[in-house]
Amino acid sequence: NANRTAYEILEPVEKEIKRQVVDSPVVHFDETVMGVNGKRDWLHVASTEILTCYAAHPKRGHEATEAMGILPDFQGIAVHDFWKSYFKYDCRHVLCNAHHLRELTGILEQDKQEWPKNMIDLLLEIKKAVDERRATSDKLDPVQIKGFEERYDQVIENGMAENPPPISRGQPGRRGRKKQSKAKNLLDRINEHRQK
Repeated sequence: NANRTAYEILEPVEKEIKRQVVDSPVVHFDETVMGVNGKRDWLHVASTEILTCYAAHPKRGHEATEAMGILPDFQGIAVHDFWKSYFKYDCRHVLCNAHHLRELTGILEQDKQEWPKNMIDLLLEIKKAVDERRATSDKLDPVQIKGFEERYDQVIENGMAENPPPISRGQPGRRGRKKQSKAKNLLDRINEHRQK
C-alpha cells in the first residue's frame, strides 16, 4: 500500500519533531474544531517558533492531550488559552495574549467599556517593547517593567470598577455562584494568572 509506505517513511521524522517540541523551552498549545469524514473532530496543535505537531482527535480535553503525547512529558513553559485540561500537567503555564486580544476586542465591541481598549493598547505596547529589545537582550529594563506593571494594575482596577462581582440575591433552590459577565471573567483571569 503506497500510503502505508509513505507513513513508514515519515514516521521517524514525526517522532523526531515531537521529541524536539517536548524538549523545547516554550511551546504554544491550541485546539480547534474541524470536520473529518463528515464528523466533528478536534485538531490539536503544539508549536515552537520553527516546529509544529498536529494531532486529530474526536475529543478536545485530557484524553486527546494524552494521545498527542507532548504535554505529559513537557517540562518547559506551556502557552495556551486557559483550557482547563492543560493545567493538569506539571509545567509552567502562561496564558496566550493573542487569545486575550480577541476576547478584549469582543468585550470592547459588545460592552462599550473603556478598560478593554486600554488593555489592548498596553499589551501591544509591551509586545513592541519586547520585540525591539530582543535584538540586544532577552529582558526588558527593570524600570520599564515596573512602569508596565503599574499601568497593568491600573487597567485591572478600572476594569473591576466597571465590572463589580454579581450580587447574590439568595434565590431559593439555586446553588453555586451567580454567573459573571464575560468581561468580569476575563478580568479575573488576567489578574489571577499574570506572571510577575
